[in-house]
Amino acid sequence: MKSTAVASSALIGASVLSACSEKGSNNRKPGKFPENSLKNYQLSDGVAGLLFSQIGYEPGLPVRVVVRLPKKELLQGKTTCKLIPVSGEKTYETEFIYHSQIWGSHWWVADFRNINEAGEWNIKVLNGSDCVFADSGLQVSKNILWEKTIEYASVDMLERRVHFTGVGAGWQDAGTLWVESPAQSAMVISLEELLELKKDTFDTPFQERIYTQIAVGCDYLVMTQNKAEELGFPKGSMSHDIKGHEKDILPHDAMKAVVALAKAVQLLPDKFADKKYKYAEAAKKAFQWLVTSAKPMGEYGYVKMQRGLPADAVIPKDEWLTRDLLMMCRASLEMLKLGDLKAKELAIDYANKVMARQISKENAESGFYGHFYEFDSMKHSEPSWCHGIVPGKNGVEFGADMGGIYPNYLMPLIDLLKLWPDHSDAAKWKETLHNFATNYLIPACEQNPFYLVPQGIFGDEGAIWFCGTFHGTSAIYGYTAALALELSTIFNEPKLKEIAYGNLQWLAGLNAGISRENLKLGCVVFSTDVPEGAALPASMMCGVGNRWAGTWFQTRGVICNGFSTGEQFKYDVEPKKINDGPFSLTDEDWIPHSAGWLTGLMRL
Repeated sequence: MKSTAVASSALIGASVLSACSEKGSNNRKPGKFPENSLKNYQLSDGVAGLLFSQIGYEPGLPVRVVVRLPKKELLQGKTTCKLIPVSGEKTYETEFIYHSQIWGSHWWVADFRNINEAGEWNIKVLNGSDCVFADSGLQVSKNILWEKTIEYASVDMLERRVHFTGVGAGWQDAGTLWVESPAQSAMVISLEELLELKKDTFDTPFQERIYTQIAVGCDYLVMTQNKAEELGFPKGSMSHDIKGHEKDILPHDAMKAVVALAKAVQLLPDKFADKKYKYAEAAKKAFQWLVTSAKPMGEYGYVKMQRGLPADAVIPKDEWLTRDLLMMCRASLEMLKLGDLKAKELAIDYANKVMARQISKENAESGFYGHFYEFDSMKHSEPSWCHGIVPGKNGVEFGADMGGIYPNYLMPLIDLLKLWPDHSDAAKWKETLHNFATNYLIPACEQNPFYLVPQGIFGDEGAIWFCGTFHGTSAIYGYTAALALELSTIFNEPKLKEIAYGNLQWLAGLNAGISRENLKLGCVVFSTDVPEGAALPASMMCGVGNRWAGTWFQTRGVICNGFSTGEQFKYDVEPKKINDGPFSLTDEDWIPHSAGWLTGLMRL
């Protein structure tokens, strides 16, 4: 097609998505800005877009606006972002700074650091005197992310999903009828942390709703243990679910369940005494099984391709993944709170095993170090995400990768440091955290204009963000935000708070944008109109924001799988830099993504 007006695409884009906005969600029409085109832009060049948060920004935190273009020469000379108030706020203006070429596009960032008032603004992008983009609906308000999402992403969404399991407990956790153990545990743990960190911000009725949903999730986890025992599996083990995968017994499911159940015992009020007793017994049995007889899953359900490993790589049969060691450290700390006196030394031992796998400066991958090997005996680093259903010789395999949603999640080391700051290992715990933050997390996130955490470092390929996975990985952004905020407090490092905010804002709409191309490639159910050539910012949270993307089972507050590179539910794109980019939007919903969001948001 012939040259077209990017400004026109941006203006149209603000109003075309009424189909994916709930009543009252206001897909705003932009102001009457000049519709000047970028000179020499053609649709065949690739997508172009004006990108900003679709839920909103916090006063005093960076208000970042991003321009995405297929060619650098399309913006020459000074380019300015102007925020024009809707109702009496100040006008703001700052220059766009070119960030980088990455993910097949060029990116410019306008970074406002001085917006301390609440309000709403229209956006105008000026290249010299020409208006090249315009849009509306940029909002700033105190606690806007919290106020707009906390209820929907937690109890409201779960109360709607509980009706479909058919067993009187648990939640339909995905786009169709799945009730998987790791998803239930992740959601329960996020609700429990809300009580630990934010209980006083909720009124009594809201607290009661949280208590009820914790019990809904924990009741289901107890059912999975009962089912495993009924089927003759070892005492304490747990079925992956009771909806068709009862014979899949995964130790890492039980690890997460121990954390969820043990926390419930500590946090639920006395009126849940009978349930708390059942939860405590289930946690004790599962933990005993884990520390005495449970075995790693080796190559079963383990995808080599998503680690960049060759097909003939030999996976150790007797080594836990690093993410499993971290979860066992966390489970041990929770069992200690239930009175298991041996659990303290277990937690410290698991922490030592994790620290032994930290990549040193001498063994840096593409300049990065401080992250972790996945095994003692192999020299590839562990990815941020590994969850997926794995094709096998005799059908699909629910195995080592299943439920791998926590990205380098060093929270147990932080907990150790808080609990025992004078312990003889405390300096090592802190140094491990510092090395991770300084030499991996910060430099890796700074390589892209959104501060987004990568999927991992893949040897000479360097950092990769979207390739190799079963589908998009939205959960890792919320969990990374939580970890970065905790690390920011420990080390008084503002860059870590910016990383946290950037990862949350990616889910809130300040992301690479939806396009005709990425919707066609990745979406199974979700469909909406997008102008040809446009990249439109969209919240990943169903029903929340000026514009939002996905999902299948449309409960407001659930987050879709998000951006990837290939088709959904296929391991079809190798993790190589040449393949990397947000080239597909995977639309299925999965409740651990909302659990990750809550976990990060509550610490902001």
